[in-house]
Amino acid sequence: MLFYNFDRLDDFIKNDMIPNLKTERETIKEIINVYDNKKNNVLTIVNNMLDIADSIHKSNLDHFHKTVSLLKQSFENINLIQELASKLEQELTLILSLYDKSMENNLDEIKANLVEYNKQRDELSNKILEFENNYISILNSAIELSLKTNNKRVKIQNKIRNHTFSKYPLKVDIELEPHDYNVLTVSEKDQKAYLPFFYSEIKKIYQNSNDYATLQDVVNNLYIVPLDRFKNSAIARFKESFDLMRNKEKSSITKALDLALELMFKYELNPIVIAACRNLDELDIYLDCLEENELQDFSCFEIKFEVMPKLTKKSTFLF
Repeated sequence: MLFYNFDRLDDFIKNDMIPNLKTERETIKEIINVYDNKKNNVLTIVNNMLDIADSIHKSNLDHFHKTVSLLKQSFENINLIQELASKLEQELTLILSLYDKSMENNLDEIKANLVEYNKQRDELSNKILEFENNYISILNSAIELSLKTNNKRVKIQNKIRNHTFSKYPLKVDIELEPHDYNVLTVSEKDQKAYLPFFYSEIKKIYQNSNDYATLQDVVNNLYIVPLDRFKNSAIARFKESFDLMRNKEKSSITKALDLALELMFKYELNPIVIAACRNLDELDIYLDCLEENELQDFSCFEIKFEVMPKLTKKSTFLF
């Protein structure tokens, strides 16, 4: 708080306000910077959760869900702290401006603004205290979950996920047939999922990246994925939903986590479908059809399932 004795507010304004307000403004700026760093820390932890997700044991799914939910809440709380701090910084600038223009003529407005500032400053302090009290327990939860994860397994799965599957060409040659591909093919024989794509998106990725020699390379690397990626269905739903929002929809991390957490335990939803959806609209349409038990009405793309002549225990990806 800038002042404590309301009866001496006139004296505070005339004698102490300017140096106190300038010092306070620097403090608020420092708070904003500190919570920028904390936001980056939370993002790093979220990314770590994504990295270890594939190796989370089923018995730890609830722990994972709870930890990520807490991280999401922490991220939102940091945003609230920064938003309030920014408003307080603007309020301080306004009060100083009123004083510079004419302290006598603006005395009542300055008083009112100072009183309101004190209330909001108390609110900021409470939010910071609440955040810091919870932050340590969230860090401990994330660390505990990480320790339960086999790091060697994570590295192996990441290596598999990032491998180039060019020896499994898509069912269509994009160089010869430059158009949208509206089929999701789940192949038990290849143990691959061939995802639908928009030609314009393939072309955009190719033009904006030096990682691909041809348009077909983009398809082979990004739209042909191993079925092992979806083995842990709950984690796969989480990761594919997060990826859809962050990378396809370019949405905020909070919105991405919202959807990921919402769909993680939606057991009737096959995670391959989430990966196949090219935007949120397609996923929403599929979810509506799923809710109404009318999947035959879903027309954004066709879904094909190629099975082996003799079904095995691996044949678990049913629609």
